[in-house]
Amino acid sequence: MKLHFIRTLLITALMTLSAETISQGQSDWPIITRRGDTLYEGAKPFRFFGIAAPNLHQNEGQLLPDFSNRWPDEYETRDVFEAMRYLGARATRTFSLSIYDPRDPEGKNVYITGRREYNEEALKCLDRVLALAGEYDIRVIIPLVAAQHFQGWRGADEFAALAGKPLQQAAFWTDEDLKADYRHLFYTLANRKNTVSGILYKDDPAILAWQFGNEFDVYPHENNFDYNKLREILGLWSSEMAAYMKSVDPKHLVMTAGYHIDSYLADPNIDIVSIHLYEHWNRLGGHSTDLAQLAADEWALCKGKKPLIVDEFGMGGVETCEALMDEIRASGITGGLIWGIRGHRRDGGWYYHNEGGSVHNSYHIPGFDTGRDYFEREILDLLRGEAYAIRGEAIPAMRPPVGRPAIFTLGKGLTWRGSSLAQYYVLQRADAKDGPWKTIATGVVDSQIPNALAFEQSGASNPGPIYIDQTKAAGMPRWYRVKGVNVSGESDWSEAFCDR
Repeated sequence: MKLHFIRTLLITALMTLSAETISQGQSDWPIITRRGDTLYEGAKPFRFFGIAAPNLHQNEGQLLPDFSNRWPDEYETRDVFEAMRYLGARATRTFSLSIYDPRDPEGKNVYITGRREYNEEALKCLDRVLALAGEYDIRVIIPLVAAQHFQGWRGADEFAALAGKPLQQAAFWTDEDLKADYRHLFYTLANRKNTVSGILYKDDPAILAWQFGNEFDVYPHENNFDYNKLREILGLWSSEMAAYMKSVDPKHLVMTAGYHIDSYLADPNIDIVSIHLYEHWNRLGGHSTDLAQLAADEWALCKGKKPLIVDEFGMGGVETCEALMDEIRASGITGGLIWGIRGHRRDGGWYYHNEGGSVHNSYHIPGFDTGRDYFEREILDLLRGEAYAIRGEAIPAMRPPVGRPAIFTLGKGLTWRGSSLAQYYVLQRADAKDGPWKTIATGVVDSQIPNALAFEQSGASNPGPIYIDQTKAAGMPRWYRVKGVNVSGESDWSEAFCDR
């Protein structure tokens, strides 16, 4: 197995996670533009590797019974941005905006709550994401509506249902009323004033591109709809919507959402072609798993005409992913985003996600033994090296974990809100708040679930305690504190916590 880059541990210590004031962005941060098949940041070509962050603007799983953790808070959002910055990411991509469906227990805890009705609490969460993106120098791709029916997200048919339109007939792309509803959604977003930064979305450099949606090409497979017919429909719809989007927001780029359609390359209002490449799904579907060659074939069509971004890739071995990233970097393809990251929870531990019943789970940074079956550490090291190599920069020196942990009781044990980039934790105990302290555990990791699928199927909303003190005398109160560690340093100790 060939790796170009030696394993390093996570870094960065610029701010504590929950107590910082969000900056108003960078005054010299230009909006990304396009000339021919290249993106530019000012006068410099903009190329990147990064990681897709589908839960950056909305937590999908392990929701508490009251859904109070549906919207990531500042700690959770910063935690993901810290991880992406360590990886060298200059860009990321959210998932689509969620849509109300009466079948979902989440109820109206979604972005689109009704026809032309939007959730202000959710939009404030997206405001925070974009404000922090400027602080972390990471651009964000925002897909608007998915093709899929995933619970808690929903997609084109559920969007149609809000207006009482027929389902499973591609009405989203053909019905004039639904086209007008989509335009209303985009107009609302583009003209929204960010409640954190004060910047209008249509003026915000944090937005790399508006993407029509997510994987429109899967709609025929999931709805028994004619594949070629949707291609024809989608070509017309995309040109119509791109022209509208440019009329409302001429500054930002417009990005496709699946299929290769030749008209995209000629349309002046469509800026970026997107493609998703997965070893696992291609193998199951009987397709080529040579992702590097597939990317090269697509680039051959786009080169000289439009930039190409592989905005989702992965679910494969190290060699497959390395070959793809080498192809992207060497060929001139703008960049790629591996799928996908989940961050720390505000109430302790991590969020988990399994990918379609496969061996692949979401990545936890900096990588843990729980991810050995899908080469978590090796893939993340590879990604970090490629992210700096694609822009001709040296990998920066390591720094300590970011943020002071916060410790809580959970069930019969202890959990804690983690330090971003910590490799492990040290736990101490005392009989009094001021000590003296005794180390009772070291090398404790907070990513404790190797089988995310079984955890998700259990329906549990929390992964459980990270540590159980087996030596604590019954009925005796004890004080605890914890700190995060990696090879470059350690966090501050948490506040002392009394477990009575």
